[in-house]
Amino acid sequence: MNTQDSRVTDEDVRKLVVARLHSFPAGRKISIGADGEFTKDELIERVEKDDRVGKKIVEIQLSYLQSLKEQRFMEE
Repeated sequence: MNTQDSRVTDEDVRKLVVARLHSFPAGRKISIGADGEFTKDELIERVEKDDRVGKKIVEIQLSYLQSLKEQRFMEE
């Protein structure tokens, strides 16, 4: 029996989002509504700081990944 804790922490999620952000094209800016435009590096910094914009990026990324998962199950 595996006794390792398999729960995903907030830090794990932030690391995943940062890894996804690293794959974004350099030189592009992403608009976050009224919060303004951010470069890839600025978004990574915000996610690592876990500020309001960083939390919004995490929420957006998790929503995107969840939609991919749901679409995959619908196709099966």
